[in-house]
Amino acid sequence: MKKLIVILLALTLIVVSVFGLTACNNDGTIVVYTEAGFAPFEYISNGQIVGVDVDIMNKVGEKLGKKVVFESVDFDKIIDAVSAGKLCNVGAAGISVTEERAKKVDFSTNYYTAALYVIYKVSDATAYENETTDEVTGVYWDNLAGKKIAVQSGTTADLFLADELDEGGTLDGTGATDVQFKELAAAIADIKLGNSDVLIIDELPAKKLVENESTLTCAPLYYQGGEGEEDEAAVDVYSICVTKGQPELLAAINEVIEELGKDGIQALVNHHLGLDD
Repeated sequence: MKKLIVILLALTLIVVSVFGLTACNNDGTIVVYTEAGFAPFEYISNGQIVGVDVDIMNKVGEKLGKKVVFESVDFDKIIDAVSAGKLCNVGAAGISVTEERAKKVDFSTNYYTAALYVIYKVSDATAYENETTDEVTGVYWDNLAGKKIAVQSGTTADLFLADELDEGGTLDGTGATDVQFKELAAAIADIKLGNSDVLIIDELPAKKLVENESTLTCAPLYYQGGEGEEDEAAVDVYSICVTKGQPELLAAINEVIEELGKDGIQALVNHHLGLDD
């Protein structure tokens, strides 16, 4: 009986080991976790996950001779999943580098810089809009005092907002609160219902989300300069994360980003926005 148990345990360990190796892409597959509600970087079209990040990673797969599989998950699960390296090897979802994240995963070179935007009701425009020193219509953090501010959990917008709500931040003590959402569509619905006042998100997804919403609009988010100082746009920089200890994979991603260059990345963005020449 004991011998049978030992054999069964050994077989179990073998199965677990094989599964673990497969999940860690030793079968010639790169598994990429993304959050497919962040157009034009990742979104669903005809039942498939497509977008700029998908195009980049498919080029990486071609370079390494590996199949690339994409899975859509909640954004705030991506970093920890990539860090564990059991179910996926790569996170590509408009992810920004932070000190905390860099302790868990390795990051590629940056490939895109986007401004943070605020989505709000057209009827509330006068409460939020200002003429910035960049001579554009923008929203200052100060305009969000006392507001219910929606963000997608775990995103850079969420991190930016947390800083401003913390002690000493622009919104500290103003009564402003954050409202967390897993999906952007739910946040948009909440604003339309009047429960949340605004949503903070990156520029391109913001514009995509409001393009067919006659009651909603958006504008860039700014830090208001002091007397004699310029206003400063709130910006977000994207990178792709990889499980630590995979230098070949990371190098291939960096090579693809370098080969595409700024113009190539922008061409992919334009394509997924339907702005091809």
